[in-house]
Amino acid sequence: MVRWIAGIVLGLGMVVAGVASAEPTVAVVVHPTRADDPSLAEIRRIYLRQRRFWADGSPIVPIGQEASSAVRHAFDRLTLGRDPASLLRYWNQQYFDGTFPPATLASDEAVLRYVAARPNAIGYLDARVVDDTVRVVRHLVE
Repeated sequence: MVRWIAGIVLGLGMVVAGVASAEPTVAVVVHPTRADDPSLAEIRRIYLRQRRFWADGSPIVPIGQEASSAVRHAFDRLTLGRDPASLLRYWNQQYFDGTFPPATLASDEAVLRYVAARPNAIGYLDARVVDDTVRVVRHLVE
């Protein structure tokens, strides 16, 4: 009986851990030489293309991930507070004003390499991929 209960508890713990880890922890990263430390509200403005320049006057280059990415879904929900349909409507409207969405890359590794090579870039990726070639400015978790 004790083994049976221990087995159930262990099994439930694994299920809960699996559900919790299904959502990636998102890290927002910049080049390691970038001194700016944007708040969550500033990151939102950067990715909605409402803020375009760093404090030193250089242009901000926001980099996103493909629409099918789990990291993108988490970022959009946690930072922008919008679902994919809402964002599509937003960008369709912005297009007529000449404003385009951030460029997208295909993977966490591509975002990491891009931001590490460009001092004006900001990107987001799965926190497990981060290394010392970039600087984390925010961790986004539920």
